[in-house]
Amino acid sequence: MSIVPLIIVAGLMPGQLPPAKPHTFTGARSLALSSDGKNLAFTYRGDIWVVPSEGGRAIALTSNVEMDDYPIWSPDGKWIAFATDRNGNWDIYAVPVEGGQTVRLTYSSGTEIPSSWNGSIITMAGAYEKGVQGIYTLDVENLRLGEVFITNFRLADPVLSPDGKKIAFTHKAMFGWERSRYQGSGAAQLWTINAAGTDRKLVRNTGFQHLWPQFSPDGEKIYTVTVSEKTPSSRNINEKPKLNTDNENRTPNVYEVTANGSARRLTNFVGGSGTRFLTVAKQAGNVAFENEGTVYTMTPGGQPKAVAISGSVDPKGLELDRQTITGGVVSADLSPDGKTVAFDVRRELFSVPTTRGKGPNGADAKQLTDYAGTDTSPLYSPDGKTLFFISDRDGANSIYTMDVATGQIKSFYQAPNEVQSLTLTPDQKHIAFWENGRQGGYKSIPIEGGTPKTYIDKPYGTATAFSPDMKYIAYGKPLINSGFKPWENSQNIWVKEIATGNEVNVTKLNTNESDPAWSADGKYLYFFSDRGPIGIYGIPAQAEDARTTELELKYEKPEGTPTVNFDFTNPDRRIRLLIPNGAGPIISDKSNGDIIHRQGGEIFKANYDGDGVAQISRGGIQSGYKFNSDGSQLFTIQNGAPTLINLRRPGYPAQGVEFRADWTRDVNAERKAAFHEFWRIYNNQFYDEFFHRRDWAAIRDRYEPLLDSVAHRREMADVLNMMVGELEASHAEVSPSGGGNRSESTATIGVTYDYSHQGLGVRVKEVPKNTPGSFPKTQIKPGEYIMKVNGQTVRLDQNFLRLLNNEGGRDLTLHVNDKPTMDGAREVKFRAMSSGQLRGIINENRIEWRRKYVEELSGGKVTYVHIAGMGGGNLRTFNNEMWEYVQGKEGVIIDVRENGGGNIADILIDILERRLHMRYVPRDGDEIPGPGQLWAKPTVVMHAETSFSNAEMFPATMKTLGLAKLVGMPTPGYVIYTYGGVLVDGTPIRLPSTGVYRVDGTPLENMGEEPDFKVDIDPDQYFRNEDPQLKRAVEEALRQIAAQG
Repeated sequence: MSIVPLIIVAGLMPGQLPPAKPHTFTGARSLALSSDGKNLAFTYRGDIWVVPSEGGRAIALTSNVEMDDYPIWSPDGKWIAFATDRNGNWDIYAVPVEGGQTVRLTYSSGTEIPSSWNGSIITMAGAYEKGVQGIYTLDVENLRLGEVFITNFRLADPVLSPDGKKIAFTHKAMFGWERSRYQGSGAAQLWTINAAGTDRKLVRNTGFQHLWPQFSPDGEKIYTVTVSEKTPSSRNINEKPKLNTDNENRTPNVYEVTANGSARRLTNFVGGSGTRFLTVAKQAGNVAFENEGTVYTMTPGGQPKAVAISGSVDPKGLELDRQTITGGVVSADLSPDGKTVAFDVRRELFSVPTTRGKGPNGADAKQLTDYAGTDTSPLYSPDGKTLFFISDRDGANSIYTMDVATGQIKSFYQAPNEVQSLTLTPDQKHIAFWENGRQGGYKSIPIEGGTPKTYIDKPYGTATAFSPDMKYIAYGKPLINSGFKPWENSQNIWVKEIATGNEVNVTKLNTNESDPAWSADGKYLYFFSDRGPIGIYGIPAQAEDARTTELELKYEKPEGTPTVNFDFTNPDRRIRLLIPNGAGPIISDKSNGDIIHRQGGEIFKANYDGDGVAQISRGGIQSGYKFNSDGSQLFTIQNGAPTLINLRRPGYPAQGVEFRADWTRDVNAERKAAFHEFWRIYNNQFYDEFFHRRDWAAIRDRYEPLLDSVAHRREMADVLNMMVGELEASHAEVSPSGGGNRSESTATIGVTYDYSHQGLGVRVKEVPKNTPGSFPKTQIKPGEYIMKVNGQTVRLDQNFLRLLNNEGGRDLTLHVNDKPTMDGAREVKFRAMSSGQLRGIINENRIEWRRKYVEELSGGKVTYVHIAGMGGGNLRTFNNEMWEYVQGKEGVIIDVRENGGGNIADILIDILERRLHMRYVPRDGDEIPGPGQLWAKPTVVMHAETSFSNAEMFPATMKTLGLAKLVGMPTPGYVIYTYGGVLVDGTPIRLPSTGVYRVDGTPLENMGEEPDFKVDIDPDQYFRNEDPQLKRAVEEALRQIAAQG
């Protein structure tokens, strides 16, 4: 008997599958040890899991399509509370450890994340009706809210001690845990406070981050993740630093901190991420944390031991997302024979016939590429046999070719940096493109391949135009230092003679000019300009023989390729307006000389002389446009679809190219492509080529394995934030891509609550001026009780907040009494406010108090102006208030505390540095100083840890120019110019692209501005309207006034 047939039969028996291989977990986050230390809860692939703390097989407790995170254990170990965004915002739920139905515990539209659980009380950091950060408690038995402490700064991670008497938390924590090596005024300080809200103490402030505080079982010590030595980051402007050398003091490690602030390092990791997600068992005292994707446990004083975690993992959502696409085209090209369109949608290439076929499948598109990253910008070769396109499949965006017949893809040009703007040269023999980077510029390569030729040696990335005979190239070039801000520089049109390299600015005016194009006969160079009036202008290639008004422009169709001879003698004096309101792109019709252009969102044409303007397209266009091979049609993108517009038929009928593209999105492959795209974008464009002294490539290699832990858009953002966080750079935050449920919006009654009241009703603590309750008709007094809202009996709990969800702007009916009973209650009706409206009123009242305080303390000599942000609206507010309040004053205090930044600092400086240069005296009027908006009097600028970005540049410049003295606290050093983008998976990112340096070459990034007079303010003082910083600013202003005599 042969054994082979027996094996075959056994292999085919029903129900016999190979043994499942357990999945090894890499990148567990948000760790939480049970009180006895025997079990570990954590977040992985968007769900909450539990595993024995010595390792083994993990069990998922939740399985929701949205994100579940931040688990904590109940004291008895039977429940786990966690935060989830399944309602569109972070709410707290609980789930039995043995498995079962989840229970919702919070209903506010704010952010509620649990950080500890003792008895029936969960602690959390949050912001409720006052609109400021605070430590709050939630009683799980009745969902009652408690307020322990509020602050004018940011706080995080309030953790109850095992005996429930104290809370440890981090304060002034301006930046997230992803920036664990940050040093500066925004670093998280370690504090404690009694659970009753008294006896608040600073435990440790070294200028470094203190993260994930955890009590020891006896409550005498606090464990935290911190560093004890600065890791250098941003560099001086001309410095060429070497890579950092790490050690255990520079690396985030676990420290044990005593009540007096002394610290002992417990782990000795060197380099990399260091330790993260610290957790301590409340009773057993063992410790767990994550490092480089691996979970470790240890006893204080012992050695860390890696924990192996495995389990059965089911996809959280679709891994293969099948879609049918019928629109949304981004770029496209028409084949030379006009029969096929190649297009890019969802960063994938497809093709479709321009004429719909017969039957239900007649519009089916053919998928040309199947790559999870970016394939874009298709461009046919002149013979239609090759399709050029841009892809990042091998790194930087480079040029590839596809054989149209076989679909074979080959690399055409591997760019050291990104390429963009593929086009064919007029002779149809070369591919021209822009390449980024220091070695970049405008280049071309023969269509059969070869060495790039460089025409322009700077990567301007602007519109370009070869003359028909390719003797000249016209392009846009920034006019350096012509704008008030660097990004406001004007752009002029330059023409370069390719053979000689001679190039001339042909427009020479501080205006914005773009979209150069040559007339089909080579006699004119067209361009768009806003020089006034806005429109399309033309420059004759040769000087004309009569005044413009005496000339009659007639087009003569050239035979063959026209010869262009551009006269470089004063071309800017030959400029004439051709088409008012016209804009680019501009193309010239070879058959009749018509100028095809854009006005608004539509395509227009004009005669050769600029007259006879007529609209060609209707319904809007989303791209540029080009002629088909015989010039009879325009090809463009309209309403998300390729479109052909017939130029030879009356009314210019348009034919949309219908398509149906069946496409399968590989979610995991796309996520990986997005990861590498993010790394590449930073690698090519991060403002500091030395990456803050870090090895950016090594960082990528360390973080790529953590993609294994990602199943939700928030986790993707987490991994990228952790990776970019190692650069210790500001303005680099990554946000989750869109999706999920829409959050409710919790309205407010317009009062603040007295959280000490335990019974029925919501006791009113304060009624801010200008809120509904402050007016006689709808008055509510401090100390009164709100007993009912819209007929529902209330107390200060989550159900009360739930009643207010989505009530903003709607009428509320309240029953209010001076005692916590309905007996004798009166009815009060008014419109509910949003939390933002209440926060705005409270801030306005505070600003009003500050101004009154300054003017009273200074005896009317000094006034006060607050700048809440650095945007255009803030500039208007500054101009409105500044010149109102300084009338008759001898000094001013300008306050940029609580200011998130923007870009108006230069304009503010321009105003404040003006000096008297003329005196104007009307016959019967008062003397008027010149220039207008002249101040030139004693000035004090206030700043603090809450002054960010442009609000740091402003005081720094005022100090450099000697325009003001500075009072307050050091700023956090959050200063880089940035811009945003979106990755292939839809993840929004920010990219710091331009560094900001003081005149002496030192960076503002990670080196905040120091005040001349350092004065701190305590949160208790802040909310009592006691402001020692403001008092010191008044004293300094008065000193300056006295010094002037």
